[in-house]
Amino acid sequence: MDELTMVRDLLAEPAPCPEVVAEGRERLLHSAAGAVPPAGRIRRPALRSALALGITGAAAAAALAVATMGSGPGIFPGGGAKVVTGGSARSVLLAAAVKAESDAASGTYWHVRSVSRTTLPRKFGHGENRYTLEQLTLTENWTTHAGRSWLGRRQWVRPKTHEDEVAWKRDGAPTRWCLGQTDTSPPQPICLRTAPGTASLTRFGQDTFQITEGHDLTFTQLQRLPRDPDALRAWLSRMARHDLDPSAGTAVVDLNVENELSDLLVYHPVPPRVRAAAFRALADMPGVVSTGPTHDELGRAGIGIELKPEHAVAVLGGGSAVTGPGKLTRMLIIDPHTSHVLADQTRIGARPEPAIDTLILDVGWTNERPQRPAVPAAVPPAGEALSA
Repeated sequence: MDELTMVRDLLAEPAPCPEVVAEGRERLLHSAAGAVPPAGRIRRPALRSALALGITGAAAAAALAVATMGSGPGIFPGGGAKVVTGGSARSVLLAAAVKAESDAASGTYWHVRSVSRTTLPRKFGHGENRYTLEQLTLTENWTTHAGRSWLGRRQWVRPKTHEDEVAWKRDGAPTRWCLGQTDTSPPQPICLRTAPGTASLTRFGQDTFQITEGHDLTFTQLQRLPRDPDALRAWLSRMARHDLDPSAGTAVVDLNVENELSDLLVYHPVPPRVRAAAFRALADMPGVVSTGPTHDELGRAGIGIELKPEHAVAVLGGGSAVTGPGKLTRMLIIDPHTSHVLADQTRIGARPEPAIDTLILDVGWTNERPQRPAVPAAVPPAGEALSA
């Protein structure tokens, strides 16, 4: 039995009913917590520095701070409805590799459209009417074959939960919160709004892609990455050892390599054979397991692939406000029929909500020109679900 047949059998289940898909679309922007890539670089939201913690000592652990945590129902094991279990991560990843090799690389732009949600770290409102806001971000990246890159973004906020919505309404249902001014000349107010703000489109001044911490590659260099899975894994291992504390052991190096291989599957415009090599290399890494068939929050069917570290930890909090350590666990929901990554989550410890939760809406080569992200099809009042 070939790999694609094995995965086809794993996914031999009824498609989600229209009601499930509709519910998933309504929950679209309840799904992610992340950050916008810094100008001049393209990278996924990451807790990369945390990967060496637990090996390099308490001083290194204290240096890491994650200011905000994700919110809302996730799709980690236990957080979503798995339909069937069974099948190995290796079978799933090898099947995806076969599909990735045949992907078309034609089109003017490499395009990634994603959605994220971040819980703001302070309370808003007055008196007993205090509530938490979440910031919603639509992000789009475009990159040409010549390596020129653009970033499009649109942001707004809304109450995080139903209880927050009730408190927000008691507080008068404000639609704008200003938190100070920028350090520009002249200063500009920094304000949050419930309505989708003016979308931006920025041309990067420096077109590089962060492959490992401290190592940025140009588009041309990305095209030259090894096509052989062993060679690709060895190259990433050398980069990881260069970046990590000398005391970091094999387990920490492996975890870094697993995360960088995962990034190559979706965030960087690498050739199809490099993506296929990344799938195959990840298939043979330790601590990579399948959590079985599941659906993302749009109702799209895929299989959960989890990266389970043995030693890596992160510390939450900022400055002296350290709240505790926990292991980092990353999960990708992959559609083996297309090789596309549908969702990418990072969880810390046993917390039910992902610290980083990104839903990939669209990825691949396109002739669509860079543009400001459009307003979602439906924008209901704050506190209500938003459809795609």
